[in-house]
Amino acid sequence: MNTAQQTTSSYRKIVSSTAIFGGAQFMNIIMNLVRGKLVAFLLHSTGMGIMSLLQNAANTIQQFSLLGINISAVRHISQVEQEGREEALSASVRMVRMLIFAASCLGLLFTLVFSPLMSKLSFGTINYVSLFLLLSLSVFFNVMSTGEMAVMQGLHRYKQLAFCSIVPAVCGLLVSIPIYYFWGVQGIVPAMIVSGIIYYAAIRFYSYREPLHLRKSRPSFRAIWTEGHEIIQFGLVMTFGTVVGAITTYALTAFVSNMGSVSDVGFYQAANFITMQYISMIFTAMATDFYPRLSAIIGQKTEAHQLVNQQTEVVLLIVTPLSMLMILTAPLLISILLTNEFQPIRTIVYYMGLAGIFKALCFPMDYIAYAKGDKKYILWIETVWGNAKTFTVIALFYYFFGLDGLGYGALCSAVVDVIVSILLTRWRYGFQLSAPVLRLLTVMLTLAAACFMATFITSTSLSYAIMSLATGTCIAYSLIGLNRRLDLRAIAQRLRKKGHANE
Repeated sequence: MNTAQQTTSSYRKIVSSTAIFGGAQFMNIIMNLVRGKLVAFLLHSTGMGIMSLLQNAANTIQQFSLLGINISAVRHISQVEQEGREEALSASVRMVRMLIFAASCLGLLFTLVFSPLMSKLSFGTINYVSLFLLLSLSVFFNVMSTGEMAVMQGLHRYKQLAFCSIVPAVCGLLVSIPIYYFWGVQGIVPAMIVSGIIYYAAIRFYSYREPLHLRKSRPSFRAIWTEGHEIIQFGLVMTFGTVVGAITTYALTAFVSNMGSVSDVGFYQAANFITMQYISMIFTAMATDFYPRLSAIIGQKTEAHQLVNQQTEVVLLIVTPLSMLMILTAPLLISILLTNEFQPIRTIVYYMGLAGIFKALCFPMDYIAYAKGDKKYILWIETVWGNAKTFTVIALFYYFFGLDGLGYGALCSAVVDVIVSILLTRWRYGFQLSAPVLRLLTVMLTLAAACFMATFITSTSLSYAIMSLATGTCIAYSLIGLNRRLDLRAIAQRLRKKGHANE
């Protein structure tokens, strides 16, 4: 295979893995959009604010109790499986499940003990203690589910993993909505509990459908301590960043709730709902394959940096037109996906849509530190600096500019992230964005800026004409760019031949 063929193959692997998990994520988005519309209608902005505070609190506790086991377990199980040692693999899977059960119990107890404090921090009163007491059950089952997802990912069961990833969205739509309809705001926590139980039951069903050798071995306490200690030690650094990120999100929503109103929290949550889930879909789909691939070749500097640049090109080609479409259709999206009550978030959506492009640029570069296991970089730059900067910037913009300031802060924070990532990855790892990436970035940012600036034009017809022209140009450019990198014609011919062979 020559160099050109190898490059094309690498791009295809990136897009192929994205397609597998992107399909599942797309289903999640469709169901979440329908659910979001119904939730906005049933609970209104105040109910969405309460739900956001409870979900952020639960997410913070879950990340804290997991101690990074779900992150480091994927790497550990994958390495053991690659070695082909069946008994060791069986023991590793059992050990991870024991650690996850302990983490679930820790999350449940933590929620029970600190429910008065969380009620006070979230709502400024202890009148919501009962909700947090019930929330402990949701925390328990969600932590158990996260652990089983890590086991399946480590065992490379991607089809089952993709299927199970849509279960929460299905539960959210088919289970939660009827509860909200009959119970209103009082049904938020019961819906979270029922959805968590169903989610865990589905994941456990698929996760335990495994070769019999994985059921035979029971690891000794010494083995659990030795390997488990290693998993937790590696995961602690990873999870510290996740926990701090969850705390930052929780603190930010609490800040908005106390400085402004619960309705503002609902508006902010709704803006995130519209903007970030599209981008998160791409990131989640890509990271499932990109992270282990990069980890495997991280010792080969040239190849690793080439993979990062290739990933950057693909993510820019996919995310940029999505972000511009979001800006173009923001008022319509708000009306369709939410209600006209949420039209005040239109400016936030514009700014968050543009911020998504900068997040896409940071995404591949940030994984270099994780692939290298650079604990200091992850701790001080990704965790401490990143979260402190995010909270400070967005909180300040909200304090001075009100609701629209949440959008200003999101864009400013994303731009700072890009500058820091480019400078530090070059200084610490010798990584540089390639010339093709820089050329692509210039074109994409120019088109995105034109679309974004057109939102400020008072003439509606002229504004939408410019946004439509810029977005259409970007979509065409992205399709041409993907075709040049993937050779879509060759893929279509291969699929056609395969279809004829099956007839």
